[in-house]
Order: sequence, then structure tokens, then C-alpha cells
Amino acid sequence: MGQDRQVRSRREVLGWAGNVCIGGVIGPAVASAAAGSPAEGAETHLSGAPLCTSSSNVAEPTFYSEVAEVGGRMHAAMEIAASGDIDRDFMRMMIPHHQGAIDMALLQLKYGRDEKLKRLAQSIIVEQGQEIAYMRMLLATPPGAASATRDSDR
Repeated sequence: MGQDRQVRSRREVLGWAGNVCIGGVIGPAVASAAAGSPAEGAETHLSGAPLCTSSSNVAEPTFYSEVAEVGGRMHAAMEIAASGDIDRDFMRMMIPHHQGAIDMALLQLKYGRDEKLKRLAQSIIVEQGQEIAYMRMLLATPPGAASATRDSDR
């Protein structure tokens, strides 16, 4: 088997999704990018195979391309301008995080086969949806009013 075919096989096994690699190598890719070195062209312990590159000659499975899109939307929405109110900023970041979990759970329902995981996905959709609603209600409360209520309960 040629080098190109070996790399393509590894990408298929790892769940290649464009700029996002899904599988056991996502940690090193993130660590590499966080350390300031480009993830593009980074190499793994897998015989020097590229870890994550922007181009791929492999057709992406629909699940993996959709989950990469969901993750991208979630992370972009979590990038907020700090308001100085840590509690409110936390909720403003957690709402898109929870929505990302809901969107991923919907993909599990759409593509998954394991009934236990489908039940888990349904639970995630309900519970994370309830938490989003609660955080939105708290955000609708004027700043400081929620903490004043907590202090009066003591």
C-alpha cells in the first residue's frame, strides 16, 4: 500500500473532517495550535501522517462534516466580549455550549445506531434545553438583581 493510501486510510479511520480531526489525535492538534505552532502539517506518531490539514482528497462522511460545522458554530458563539460581570459572561458562553451539545445530540439521533446512545442524546436535548431556558431567564434579570436575591435568601 502506498504512502498516500496509508494516510487516506488513517484519515478515514480517525473520522477526518476538514480542519477538525475527530478521534484520539484531536488533543495533540489543539495543543500544537495552542503552543503557537501551526496545526496544519503537524505530524503524529502514526508514521509521520499529517495530523490535520486544510485539504483532503477524501470524501467526508456527512456525520463528521456536520459535527465539525456544529463545533465551529459553537466555538465561534462562545467567543464573547468580556462585560466585567463574570456570572453573566459565564451564562453567555454556556448557552452556545449547551446548544452545541443539543446540536450534536441531534446528529447522534440522525446518524447513530446504538439505542442507549440515542436515549442519552434525547436526555441531553431535554436537559440542556431546560438549562438554556433557565440561563436566558437569569440573563433577562437586571445585573445584580439575581445576586441580591441570593443574598437575601441566606
